[in-house]
Amino acid sequence: MFTHWACFDCRKSFAKDASESPRKCPECAKPMIDMGAYFEPPRKLNKKRWEVMKVLADYGYKFNTKDSKIFIENRILQAKNPRVADVIERIKMEKQKE
Repeated sequence: MFTHWACFDCRKSFAKDASESPRKCPECAKPMIDMGAYFEPPRKLNKKRWEVMKVLADYGYKFNTKDSKIFIENRILQAKNPRVADVIERIKMEKQKE
């Protein structure tokens, strides 16, 4: 099964076999993060969106299933271009509910 590995330093994503971990970025050689099979990487020039995706990764949110993608989009992101501060606030609210 393939998954998307993201390098937040280079703002690139690579679809690779999930069993090959940990992976290093072919450009900068830094460790990449497995963001899941349903991860849709932003365009390279969209720095704000990559920052939002980095926040999700830092808090452990991954796009492993269709349900996780729907949850992240509807409960955490809530908008096409959310502010980083808003995403962090919603993540903290979700963590309090647990």
